[in-house]
Amino acid sequence: MVKSLILSCNISKIRWIRVILQSKLNESYSMDLINKIRESAKGSGKRIVLPEATEERTLRAADVILEEDLAVLILLGNEDEIKDNAMRWNLKHIAKATVIDPVNNPPQKQFYADMLFELRKHKGLVMDQAIKLTEDPLYLAALLIKAGEADGEVAGGRIMLLAMCCVRLFKL
Repeated sequence: MVKSLILSCNISKIRWIRVILQSKLNESYSMDLINKIRESAKGSGKRIVLPEATEERTLRAADVILEEDLAVLILLGNEDEIKDNAMRWNLKHIAKATVIDPVNNPPQKQFYADMLFELRKHKGLVMDQAIKLTEDPLYLAALLIKAGEADGEVAGGRIMLLAMCCVRLFKL
C-alpha cells in the first residue's frame, strides 16, 4: 500500500513537471511567434482602426504599437477624452495616431452614411438609421475599411457581425 502511494505521488510529480515544462515550451514558442509578427509588421505602414480608443487597454496597446512603429493607427472616439486619458496614463506616443470622433465628424459622416445606406437599403435600412449607425465606432471602423481608408481593425466581439454587414468579408 505504501509502495503504491509513493509510486502514485511520483507519477503525479512527473505529470506536473511535464505540464510545467510543456507550458514553458509553449510560452517560448508563443514569444517567438509574437516576435516574428512584430518584425514583419514593423514599418509596414498598415492602417489599423481601433474603435474602442477611449478604453485603457486599447490606448495602452496603441501607445506600444505607435512607439514600435508596428502600424499606422486610427483611433475612434472623442479626441479630448482620448488626449485626457493618454495624459492620465502617461502615454507618450498617442499623438502620432489619427483621431476621428464618430459623433462630431460632420463632413465625413454623410459620406459614410451614404455608403452604409447603399450597402444595406435592400435590408430595409433608411438614411436616418444609417446616419445614426455611423456614430457607432464599430460601424465607422468597418466603413473605413470598406472605403479603403484602413487595412483592418482590432475590436471586441461585436465586430464579426459588423464586418459581415459592411465589409462583406464572408459570403453566407
